[in-house]
Amino acid sequence: MKRNQDVVVAEPIDLPTERVDPLDPPPALRALRERDPICPLRFSDGQAGWLITGYALGRSMLVDNRFAVAPSVMPLGDPEVIAETDRIERAMPEDAGVLIALNPPQHTRIRRAAAGYFTVRSVAEREDAIARIVAERLDAMEAAGSPVDLVSTFALPLSSFAICEVLGVPHGDRELFERPSAVLADPRADADDKRAALEDFFSYCRQVVTKKRTAPGDDLLSDLIQKGELTEDEIVGLARQLFEAGHETTATQLSLSVFTLLRERSDWEALREDPALIEPAVEELLRFLSILQMGTFARTATEDVELEDVTVRKGEMVVVSIPAANRDPEKFADPDRLDLGRNAAGHVSFGHGKHMCIGQHLARAELRVALRGLLERFPDLDLAAPAGEISFVSEDSQLYGVQTLPVAW
Repeated sequence: MKRNQDVVVAEPIDLPTERVDPLDPPPALRALRERDPICPLRFSDGQAGWLITGYALGRSMLVDNRFAVAPSVMPLGDPEVIAETDRIERAMPEDAGVLIALNPPQHTRIRRAAAGYFTVRSVAEREDAIARIVAERLDAMEAAGSPVDLVSTFALPLSSFAICEVLGVPHGDRELFERPSAVLADPRADADDKRAALEDFFSYCRQVVTKKRTAPGDDLLSDLIQKGELTEDEIVGLARQLFEAGHETTATQLSLSVFTLLRERSDWEALREDPALIEPAVEELLRFLSILQMGTFARTATEDVELEDVTVRKGEMVVVSIPAANRDPEKFADPDRLDLGRNAAGHVSFGHGKHMCIGQHLARAELRVALRGLLERFPDLDLAAPAGEISFVSEDSQLYGVQTLPVAW
């Protein structure tokens, strides 16, 4: 044990990753939260920081201006690969536009320039386009015949095509950003693989921006170019983040949501009988599943900060466990139960504060329209393999979800 001022603090722990049920966070996270909402955490490079597992403390830290965006140091993964990838990325001029890596005032300026395309109103105006994409993917499922893999046939193309619409690129370009995204998200990829993926990704985004300078369209990137508020590098970097986050997270959430509903058939039937439940169900699934396991919500203290009964020293990193915070019974009653009618407002699956996910309303719309489309076209949809045989991503992946999801009707 060591002492932090007059408070006895345990030695740093490794981030718990072992799950008992595939849809529940590691039980050790609950045990940590019940003991204290913050505890010492050992990062992959050996340095010590802090893990927040409590809802209230996590939200307050994320809006505390005494904390800045942390470098890309993860609780899990090969520290040399993580450090080298971070060094490579930060050396690229396009990194100037990657929102999740920026602090104010640069973050504020870039986010404000793009925010108009992601408001509730703007997303509502695009729901017809989302519905069209959903209908096309449902047609593709039907044409392929039962059974199909929901991830590759429906969820991934849907989310990729939706972000293509926002950024104004052909649907046929999806492989050009899906492939490097997959490498960057792969905890098994080495630094050379990630370097090549980053170079390919930024090269593609720069080609898109260059084309739009001569042939602008009705899309976010053309608008940013014409306004002239951002540099070329900032637009390219922002495009890369939107391509990457815009397809991967929504596809993961959608696939895991469908698995969850089909594993407990009564939940699927409840939505089938009462489509009005879809909107609250989407929020509850976001809370319950909490697919972001680590990384994005890491912050560094810019001065000594008192959190609960510990002092976070200047330069120390703090990570919020989204799965633990979203299962905090002090915020959500009976949090380990999926309740499709629950008011899950206030969950932190999209983060909180100034770095809250810029595309959250678009993601919600895609999830609502996709679930409604699946229920209407394939009301008898079911798992085409036993639930226990469905494969999930590795425990050190940043996003938690199914690798494939065979379904039949």
